[in-house]
Amino acid sequence: MKKISQFRLIAVSMLALLSVCLLTSLPVLSADDKSKRFFGDQYDPATCQMNAVPCDELYPGIPKPEPKHDHFTYVQPWSGYCPESNLADKNRVACLPCQTANIKGGGLYDGIEVQGNKWAELACAEARLGAEAGGGPFGAVIVQVDDESGKVIRYWRNHNHVIEWSDPTAHAETTVLRAACKELGVLNLGHIEKNDPHLKMPQSGKTSHCDFYASTEPCPMCYTAIRRAGLTNLIFASTRFDAGVQGIDLPLDANYTELQTSYNERAAKYGMHVYQSTVPNSLDGYNLYKRTNVPKY
Repeated sequence: MKKISQFRLIAVSMLALLSVCLLTSLPVLSADDKSKRFFGDQYDPATCQMNAVPCDELYPGIPKPEPKHDHFTYVQPWSGYCPESNLADKNRVACLPCQTANIKGGGLYDGIEVQGNKWAELACAEARLGAEAGGGPFGAVIVQVDDESGKVIRYWRNHNHVIEWSDPTAHAETTVLRAACKELGVLNLGHIEKNDPHLKMPQSGKTSHCDFYASTEPCPMCYTAIRRAGLTNLIFASTRFDAGVQGIDLPLDANYTELQTSYNERAAKYGMHVYQSTVPNSLDGYNLYKRTNVPKY
């Protein structure tokens, strides 16, 4: 018995020593470091705004429709920004001229073209900021508007963090949605009630809503996220075709096309193999969700 007690004492001492070693080897985050983390990922506050920006100005609403133009003579407004290239391959540079107008194909944007406003320009400025920070050239802005006064209460702005966070879902749109929902404490950004017990931020009127501005036509993932957040107004600047030009080469249009094909076709055309698995507990989660008093999404 005495040997067993001694063995236990040694074991407990070793575990205690191991715990101390593990704890002392973990990085200690200061209060300042913790404030620079978002969903566990560190960010640079000098180039990234994760919190709401207070605002108190009248919201003009959705921009006015773009006037009808003669497509043969119309010249789209352009900022004139054309950065000097630092690519070593000068032949490649010659093949990558600065683009001066959006690419709109197949009548896809007929009837939805509107003029710009400060919020659309802010989303595009955020996209440039994201590219300067070493990420994808995408930005997004969420504007919260008080329904009674018509004033902007606050807004969120963000850009793409895919490379920075090694997260393929950290698009500008999903990141700004996470920031807004997290701070507000609500899931439905399309209709926010002042008396909602989950609401964490003040608003003067009984209700408010958010409008969404994106620098680029959102990909299917981001479009779905915007819809899941209850938003009903989406304004974007550049198109999915702009994202597919030489030098950008992002397959936004291909993603939309892929979703329109059957699962069998996706394997042959896109190399995406999808299967539906029959297992006995496939509906357990649904049955629990609908038959018990768990929080509803």
